Amino acid sequence: MVQERVGIVTVTYGNREAYFSKLIASALKHRNVAKIVVVSNGVEQESSDRLNKLQEANKTKLIVHDLGYNSGSAKGFKEGILRVLEEDVDFVWLLDDDNLPKDNALEVLLKSWDGFNKDTTKPLSLLSYRPQRKIYKDAISQHNPYLMLGTENSFLGFNIVDKLNKPKTNKRENVDSGLVAVAPYGGMFFHKDTISKIGLPNEHFFLYADDHEFSYRITKNDGKIILVLDSELEDLETSFHLKKPKKILHTRYFSTDSKNAIYYSVRNNVFFEKNFVNNRFIYFLNKLSYIFILFLAMIFNPSHFWKFPIILRAILSSSKHFKTNDKIK
Repeated sequence: MVQERVGIVTVTYGNREAYFSKLIASALKHRNVAKIVVVSNGVEQESSDRLNKLQEANKTKLIVHDLGYNSGSAKGFKEGILRVLEEDVDFVWLLDDDNLPKDNALEVLLKSWDGFNKDTTKPLSLLSYRPQRKIYKDAISQHNPYLMLGTENSFLGFNIVDKLNKPKTNKRENVDSGLVAVAPYGGMFFHKDTISKIGLPNEHFFLYADDHEFSYRITKNDGKIILVLDSELEDLETSFHLKKPKKILHTRYFSTDSKNAIYYSVRNNVFFEKNFVNNRFIYFLNKLSYIFILFLAMIFNPSHFWKFPIILRAILSSSKHFKTNDKIK
């Protein structure tokens, strides 16, 4: 039996040596890993030195693809996928630089592949489970693939209809795998031919929601994204939008002071959620309500009010087709 060859792609930036060093060490233990492409997306000198040392020690497997600047996650993963496809690999496994795979995480995916890949003409991705993102597990246990996207006509996850008439929660079942409509980059596993069916990440998203837009092309093309719970990844860092609120009147934008994180998170998510609008009046009502509630939250937390104009600009920019990465200054 021919051993499947897996190419890992990860993107790092700044000074995240503490994270990617653990990821690389873990990945090298997996016998099916043929290549590891680390996209150096504008790293600091300490991380650059560490990457060079790791590459020197693992010349046959580790490839450092240096972009020279922080191009964002979309272009980073796009370039990483293109680079790994130049190598002799059968499958691609996308991982964030702070994902730490459990010992059997890759083996589980490989063993599961043939069982799920019944129709080879349609795109398929398996997805490793990250416990911090429990909503994905809830989605498959409730047989609701779109759960992580909120209900139809929601605006940034807010839907006044849900507040007035709380939607019924499907009965939870004990499952070990199931369908999800979208996926984060971290954990996506697919055959190399999948890219010819769905294309590459859209670099004009820069960062945030680019993974949802990329993965949703699988669903739109009548394919499947299947979450496999037994393939588990540990997140070494918590994303700002996943951090638990400390105040009653709270917004996730209190958890970061990064202008780019705030801007692109809003712009891209509003742009992407328009795929799920079937009632423009309800959507507009949700939009106005969300902005009003957000304004109140900012008023009662004045140290964060400077973020409000950035969010408004991002909402306005979401109506455009992305032709440039209009960075916040």
